[in-house]
Amino acid sequence: MTAGYTGLPVSTTHIITSGVAGTMVAAGSGINRKMLTKIVMAWLLTLPVTVCVAAAVFYVLA
Repeated sequence: MTAGYTGLPVSTTHIITSGVAGTMVAAGSGINRKMLTKIVMAWLLTLPVTVCVAAAVFYVLA
C-alpha cells in the first residue's frame, strides 16, 4: 500500500513475502519466527545485493 501511495519501487520478493505474512496473520495462525526471519533478511539484503550486482556489471562493461 505504501509503495502504491508513494510510487516507490518494490521487488517481487517484498510483495510475495508480505502476501505470505498477511495470509498467515489473516488465517489466525500468526507468523512463525522462521518465516519472519526470512522476510526480514530478504528485505535487508535486496537493496545492497542489487547495488553490488549493478556496480559489478557497470565496471565490467565500462
